[in-house]
Amino acid sequence: MSSPLSQQVVQAKWGGFHLKDLFEIKSSIKRFDANKVTVLERGLHPYIIRSGSNNGQRGYLKENEQFLNEGNTISFGQDTATLFYQNKPYFTGDKIKILKSTLQYFGQKEALFFITSLNKAFSNFSWGGSRFNVKTIGNQIFNLPIQENNQIDLNFINSFISELEREFFIGLDQYLSRNGLKNYWLTAEEKNALNNLGNIKYKSYNLKSLFGKSTRV
Repeated sequence: MSSPLSQQVVQAKWGGFHLKDLFEIKSSIKRFDANKVTVLERGLHPYIIRSGSNNGQRGYLKENEQFLNEGNTISFGQDTATLFYQNKPYFTGDKIKILKSTLQYFGQKEALFFITSLNKAFSNFSWGGSRFNVKTIGNQIFNLPIQENNQIDLNFINSFISELEREFFIGLDQYLSRNGLKNYWLTAEEKNALNNLGNIKYKSYNLKSLFGKSTRV
């Protein structure tokens, strides 16, 4: 039996959009070479590189704040096609483009939904390909749910992500109950971590790369 979420996806009307019609593709204000800066484990401003893990973040930099890129944008690794939502201002390394939404309203939920679709659109590009220039990035088409007037259905996107979050919390609550962990005391740091679960970033993995080739008994 399909889940309510999968039914929503099947029933939704979808349309293709060029990335350049929804985002301004900007270059980093300044590129910081990892070999020429001091990367900190803790700090105020994230240092985003082309890594495909940890939201693209290598650590933190303490540099001139005039070189910070805007928050509420998507960082794009030009030769890795890695996309991550950055909710606050950040510094970048080499070959990072900044995708700034031109929509009237754009936040974390919209960004996470867009990134999922964009990852699928860019999945056929090879790592290190020189094809990730601004023109190619801008002309990339990705799919989004639309309304009857063919405008992006932001209500659907918001509702879908909210339902994902709700299912996550229900699953967490059930897990804690089954394992006798329902009643517990949390430290201030643990409470803060739970309150920020909505900021967790996700990455798609190939099952074979994680567990190897399947075998039959």
